[in-house]
Amino acid sequence: MTETPSLDNGQPPNRLDRMESILLQVTGNLNRVTEKLDRVAAQQEATESRLTELTYKVDDFISTANSVLARTAIVDGMVFELREVVVRLDANADRMQANFEENQRSSNAALERLEAILMRLVDKGDGEAPA
Repeated sequence: MTETPSLDNGQPPNRLDRMESILLQVTGNLNRVTEKLDRVAAQQEATESRLTELTYKVDDFISTANSVLARTAIVDGMVFELREVVVRLDANADRMQANFEENQRSSNAALERLEAILMRLVDKGDGEAPA
């Protein structure tokens, strides 16, 4: 605590002097509180500014994330469709290979028959005398 002021004549301070002393202390305390409130208000303004900036950044991030998720859904759908196409193409390739092999067998058989017919014709042609 602070000392109570005394008069120059060594007499204890009167009631008015004590009130003045208390009022000076309260004024000093009030000034310190006002300074602290000013600092807090400045800090609050800075915090509000940073919070507003952060809000914009979060909104931008959310927008970007939504865009990426939408694109991912589209790409996932395309990948699924492409897999279905690959399965159908594989099945078509298998059918085409089987058809090719069957065609090859049929062609070989037809060539063998034609060769046999040609050999008989050649054999018949050799047995006849030219006229």
